[in-house]
This record gives sequence, C-alpha cells and structure tokens, in this order.
Amino acid sequence: MKEGKNIRIIEWHDMDKKRFYCYGLMLGVSMRTLIYPMNLVKTRLQAQEGTSAYRGTYDAISKIGKHEGFRGFYRGFPISLVQVFAGQLYITTYETTKQTIFNGQSILVQHLLGGFMASTVSQTIMVPVDIVSQHQQISTARAKLHMTASVDQSAAMSGIAGKNGKVASGIMGRSVLGQAYHISRHLLRTEGLSGLYRGYAVSLCTYGLNSGFYWGFYYMYSELLESFLPEQKGRLLEALRISASGILGSATAIILTNPLDVVRTRYQLQVRAGTEIQSAFTTFKTLLNTEGYKGLTKGMTARIVQSSFSSWILILGYEYVKKMSLRQDKAVLSEEEMVETMVAFSKS
Repeated sequence: MKEGKNIRIIEWHDMDKKRFYCYGLMLGVSMRTLIYPMNLVKTRLQAQEGTSAYRGTYDAISKIGKHEGFRGFYRGFPISLVQVFAGQLYITTYETTKQTIFNGQSILVQHLLGGFMASTVSQTIMVPVDIVSQHQQISTARAKLHMTASVDQSAAMSGIAGKNGKVASGIMGRSVLGQAYHISRHLLRTEGLSGLYRGYAVSLCTYGLNSGFYWGFYYMYSELLESFLPEQKGRLLEALRISASGILGSATAIILTNPLDVVRTRYQLQVRAGTEIQSAFTTFKTLLNTEGYKGLTKGMTARIVQSSFSSWILILGYEYVKKMSLRQDKAVLSEEEMVETMVAFSKS
C-alpha cells in the first residue's frame, strides 16, 4: 500500500484480482441500471437546439414519462451494458498505469494521468457503443413524436422530431438489438467506419479530461477532508469522507468539461442526409452563434444530478471493493465489517 499525506492508498498489487473483478462487475451492472435514465435525459437535452423540445431537466423527465412511459428512460440500455465491461478495462488501466508508467510522479499526478490514460483506452471501445446508444435514445423519441404528437406538440418537439427522420422511422417496431443493428448498418453504409468513430478525438478530450480531473480532484479532496477528521475516527466518518470527495471531485470535473461534452454529443449525433457533416470545431461555432455561451451549459444539471448519485455509490463501492479484494496477507477490513459500515452509513 502507498501512504499519501493523510490517507492510505490500496494499490493494484495488493488485491486478489478474481475477487476484485467479481465484485466490480456486480457493482457496475447495478449502478449502470440506476443512473441510465439521467444519462438519457442529459443526452436529449444536449442534442436539441434551443429549447424546442424540453425546457430543462424536469420538463424532459415529465415529457419522456408522459409520451414514452417508463421504458422510454431505458432506450438503448442493453447495448450500453457493454460499458460495464469497458469499465473493468478502464479501472484496470487506471490502477496499473498509476503503479507502472507514472510511478515516479507525485501521487496527485499519478491519479490525474492514470485517469486520463484509462479513459483513452476505454474510449477506443466505447465511442461506437456511445454513438449507437445515443441514436437509440434520440431516434425513438423522434419517431414517436413525429407519428403521434398533436399539432401544438409537434411544433414544440420539432427540434427532435424534424431531424434524421429516415433513421428514426427505420427503428420503429424493431427489437433493441435490431435497432442497434439498423443504426450501425446505416452509419456504416453512409459514412463508413468513421461514422461509428465520429467524435473519437473530442471524446478523448472530453472523457479523458473528465476522468483525469475526477481522480485528481478526488484524491485532493480526500486529503483535504481527511486532514479535518480526528485520527481515531470510526468507519462511518471514513465512508462520509470517501463519498464527499467523490461527489465534489465529480462536480468539479463536470463543470470544467461540460462544454466539450455538449459539442461531442451534437457532433456525434449528426447523420449524413445529402449535406456535409460539420467538423467538431464548426459544431462548436454553430452552437455559440445560435445559442450563445449558455448553450455550453446544456445538460450540466442532469450530469451533476446523475454524477452526484453515481459518484457517491460508485466511489464508496469501489473503495470497499478494493478493501474486500485485498490479499489475505494485506487485508485490513473483513466483509462483515464492510457490511456493517454500509448499513451504518445508510442509516445516517
């Protein structure tokens, strides 16, 4: 284990890998299921132009529930589960690069660069999955609104219903995997492999910086908060420190990277329809010209709401998964103690 200024850090070589991956997959599937609806809301808010479809996060939630029902919040969910496995690759890269490539750096730099490297590796897998999932999230709404909305609703929803109608209408009546196949085939036929990797560079910038900032700020906030806690603290205070550091680190990273995320979403959701596809920089300029700098904050509230909840559970789960996965000669916390801590935390 590595000693930080105020906290003890469990490293990759300290853990039993079989236990780590088993617990990690269980945590990943559970959390993906819980946070996906807010991710869908965020994507739709960022994809629309102006406020043509939704006036904000609450309005989007209300309209999706009214027009599409509960299942509407899980459009594209099955294909997105690939991200759970990519998440294991991500965390493996993060832990191993911290310990090897960036081992000579300060602990803060290790966290920041390890997070960026992990995102770079995982995005190579996840960009195509993200693009297909985003089109499922948006296209189903476009098709349903185009076919069923009343006159006044149609006008209000034109920012979603009026674009990419061929793709939207083509997925109606298909299974989830059928929709993913139809979208993938359409992108490959019209744009080639680049259609599935559109926005790869901007995704690396967005998620790489977000990941690096998150782990860097998480470690910084952890050290800061730990310095205010008593030396002989209980497990509940430790859980609170981990949770608060995760939430603060995530919120800070989102505020810094949300403009890139808006541009990435708009850029990746373009579909060739007889007109030239805009570059990422042109997409950025168009966004500024039509919506001003306020457009760069779109979806930020939904991202923070989603991330605050997920960061609280994920970082708490991740830290205790690492403790539960410690090799026997390094174990510092039993499974029974971990359960007791989680129960006490939930009752607080």
